[in-house]
Amino acid sequence: MFLLAKDTIKFSILVGLSAIFVDASIAHGLLWENDPYWTYWITKTFLITTVFLFGTAFLGIGIVPGLILTAVHTLILETYYQWLAPVGLPQEPEWLDFNHLWITGVPVHFLAIFGGYLMALWLWRRNHPVLEAERGETWRFVVYGLVTAVIIVAVDGILTQIVLLRDFPGITFFVQHLLITFVFVCVWTAYAGAGPMGWGVGALMLALVWTTYSMYLGARGLPFDQPYYSGYTDLWWLSFPGGFVSALFGWWIGVWLMTKRRMIGVAGIAMLAGLLGVPADPASAQTRGTDGLVATARASGEGLRMTGADPFAMNSTVPMNGTIAIETVEMGNRWSHVENTDDMQVSAEFSAGEAKYTVKIDKPMPRHPLGSYTTWSGAVYEHDMHGNTGIGTGKLPKVRPEIALWGWAEVSRNGEVIARAAPAHIMVLTDGPIQGVMLEIDTEDKGLVAEPDGYINVMWPKVEALQMPEAQDRTRQIIGWVGIAGFVVLFGALAMLDRNNNAARPKT
Repeated sequence: MFLLAKDTIKFSILVGLSAIFVDASIAHGLLWENDPYWTYWITKTFLITTVFLFGTAFLGIGIVPGLILTAVHTLILETYYQWLAPVGLPQEPEWLDFNHLWITGVPVHFLAIFGGYLMALWLWRRNHPVLEAERGETWRFVVYGLVTAVIIVAVDGILTQIVLLRDFPGITFFVQHLLITFVFVCVWTAYAGAGPMGWGVGALMLALVWTTYSMYLGARGLPFDQPYYSGYTDLWWLSFPGGFVSALFGWWIGVWLMTKRRMIGVAGIAMLAGLLGVPADPASAQTRGTDGLVATARASGEGLRMTGADPFAMNSTVPMNGTIAIETVEMGNRWSHVENTDDMQVSAEFSAGEAKYTVKIDKPMPRHPLGSYTTWSGAVYEHDMHGNTGIGTGKLPKVRPEIALWGWAEVSRNGEVIARAAPAHIMVLTDGPIQGVMLEIDTEDKGLVAEPDGYINVMWPKVEALQMPEAQDRTRQIIGWVGIAGFVVLFGALAMLDRNNNAARPKT
């Protein structure tokens, strides 16, 4: 049985959601007891929907079409994770072995997806009457969606990735974007129409979907490079406007080609060939991770060093004297050290008693070694911690430092290195119960064996210089508010316009 174009979309989305549920609950939950993580779940949902949307237009719905399309999907899925992408993103990438992919993966994924298809088929038949549709109508619709998607992705590859970002994002990037774009173009066209208003707003929304996917899920560089993620500037100042223009131009071509049906196939092949002809390693590549929020601080002079069994006992101290200079780059907080890891440069020299110490920190600690609390990928600005917050130690009062960082410190005493990667925590505070700059080294485990107390905790009572990225942060906040308000105004106006148009139409 063949469905109308809009019903084909509804059915394919139902299959995608049903199949990914069975895959998550039974295959990965009951059988494998693992979590391939968010990029897998979202991308696979788009893959399932794509295969069944395109295939249903040609084969219709039923047990036999379901078996065929499930087999096609399983082959594509295993091939994708064999050569194009690891699981575990955006947290920790893991390339699956042959056994997981082809020995157990093929039958398990086939049964899980087919089970989801059968559930969707049953639900569909219980809620929709049997209405035969002409296959040609739906066939032309999905071909239009696929060709338009290929054109849009190809234009974006040239305009946004090569011209604006000057970086080839990898084959996997284009496969993911093609899956997203095909489903989006079909769904949007079915509900918003193929007129200028429909595809114009659709181009804007597709660019937003792409940018959101790239921010949270879509790694660049795969499969031949280590996965990396774009930062704020690359995402919102380059990728989003570039994606919008690419989608606008590509969608316009797709709509035009829909009226010239003989040229659809030729145009799609030509654009795909042009995309594949883009050089994979341009001489000037995207600079990764340069658009973070920079903060600096400095302190010098006399201070205190805590001593004794309790690293935070302010009543057990000895004098110290020295300097500390801090520079941090806060790259964002997307909760994955693969997506963003902050940068830091800390140098400190101080003397306490007969000992002279040098501390250098240039390696961030993206996670607490035991996962006890967040470290915000290394650095955070103006956030509550310690006290009763569950972050840090309860032996300090609750504070809100302007700068806080966690990193791995190289420590020297009297010219001799006593630790090359000791856990360190720094706070810069200008207000609250504690003020100054506090430098802690291994205060949790007391693992500095060369030190009598097993740790170092020193504090300068006054911050001499502090520079925060207030203007840059304020600009981002303003842009964010404008974006939210603009979104509401845009679709509010469109909703009112369609309401007026519907009211003006003669009733039949």
